[in-house]
Amino acid sequence: MRCIICNHPSKYSFSKHFDRFDLGKVDYWTCTACGFTISETHKNMPAPRWEKLNRDCHQAYQGTDENPTDPRWLERLNAQAATIQLAYESGLIPSNLPWIDFACGDGKLSSLLKARSRLDLLKFDRYMQNAPEYLGTEDLLAGGFDFVITTSVFEHLTERSHFDAIEALVSEHGVLGMHTLVREKIPVAPDWFYLQAPHCSFHTNRSMEILFKQWGYQSSVYHVESRLWLWFKSNMSDFARNQNFIYKNGFVDYWKQ
Repeated sequence: MRCIICNHPSKYSFSKHFDRFDLGKVDYWTCTACGFTISETHKNMPAPRWEKLNRDCHQAYQGTDENPTDPRWLERLNAQAATIQLAYESGLIPSNLPWIDFACGDGKLSSLLKARSRLDLLKFDRYMQNAPEYLGTEDLLAGGFDFVITTSVFEHLTERSHFDAIEALVSEHGVLGMHTLVREKIPVAPDWFYLQAPHCSFHTNRSMEILFKQWGYQSSVYHVESRLWLWFKSNMSDFARNQNFIYKNGFVDYWKQ
């Protein structure tokens, strides 16, 4: 297997057995160059089974204020809504074109942002195509959004084309926002808490930096409380002194554990 991020060889790393969701034994492979780790089991899973797994795992909490597998879920979403508002008011995010929350689930982040500001964050989720006020796939225009955010999405993607399709939505001067777990090195440990049934891709600082450069981004900020990255296509050093954000001319590799 070759890494979907940097195309270097990956090698078998470890396995974990899941008792729920009819998943069974899952095999994880790690890139020998960038450390990106992916589940070969999920990657080779037939599309209908993969979609059913995602639905079964997420429907249990969507539409509620609690997520048993992520107890701080709502607290973090509130912090992310506040961070987006702050970033906009600080001049970090333009709004000439629409904003979109890609793979938004029940749309809670959009609702929280709307409740605290007049900012509109459009909603898209491939599993909720018929839901009112949600965009359809035909509305996903390349370069059509000044702000594209994904929260808890990058760990659910099995193909490089899935990552690229999200980034392609960002406009020429737009901003990509994301929340996902990133480490210096992925643990070789079946009991690692992030090895949940629908999680299949695990990023290192190196693999994220590779995506960052391949997509043509120049600078980024990270907000610790909300665990949110914002990527920019130009040098945003004028905002480096903003105490609310950690700035870097490049990818902010904040998490080193």
